[in-house]
Amino acid sequence: MFAIERQNIILEHIREHGKITTQQICEKFTVSATTARNDMKELEEKNLITRTHGGATLTDRQLIAPSAIPHSFQEEEDSYSFLSREKKCMDEKEHIASKALSYITERGSIYLDSGTTALVMAKKLATMQKKLIVVTHGLHIMSTLITNPDITVIFVGGIVGKDAAYIEGTLGAGIFDNLNIDLAFVSGYGMTIKSGLTDFNPYEVELKRIVVKHSHKIIALVDSSKFDVVSTANFCPTESIDTIITDPKVSPNIIQEYQNKNINIVY
Repeated sequence: MFAIERQNIILEHIREHGKITTQQICEKFTVSATTARNDMKELEEKNLITRTHGGATLTDRQLIAPSAIPHSFQEEEDSYSFLSREKKCMDEKEHIASKALSYITERGSIYLDSGTTALVMAKKLATMQKKLIVVTHGLHIMSTLITNPDITVIFVGGIVGKDAAYIEGTLGAGIFDNLNIDLAFVSGYGMTIKSGLTDFNPYEVELKRIVVKHSHKIIALVDSSKFDVVSTANFCPTESIDTIITDPKVSPNIIQEYQNKNINIVY
């Protein structure tokens, strides 16, 4: 397990229980006390936790997304599975996907990430008559879109993720050197003005960073539950985002906060 994966599980444990001890980290991950302390140090440097004698607590409990908090270490890992995420905020994802489709033009090239909101978009695109090139590393996205003869799908290869929903790592990333992507539709575990889009999977985050670098415009698909939530790995700074599409449940304070930064937010 990579350090960033371990740190994400540590962070989620603190979010649920309010604290964690060095001993708990050592026992859960079979690591030394030095490794446990280094993990907590890195999380503290990101302003996510506060170290205490023999452990750590959460820095700001407002960063918790209550509906997303699991109840055990095993559930922490399971809660990130594609199937569990697909069932959450379904109405919000439908709203966001419908809004996002209006940005897609005939004969354009787009990138769809492997997220569940992107899958809702893909299902809608699969029924449309619009010539389009779609680049994706999402297995569900690819299998949905290949049924439409008007859509050319470019699939980014690599290592299949553990829940068989997406490709991990950068083995196929060289393909982006030969592509011009008009629009990239991306999402993550959380979104803040300071950190931008963040996610927990270090393998997938690597690929998303490359996508952001090679796309002309970035549209972030962020349902209202993801604002003011931070995960362990940044992949898209706020200043790189052209438009954020969210849902009507978003807080007016959030809207104002982003508008004050001259960030286009659609809901």
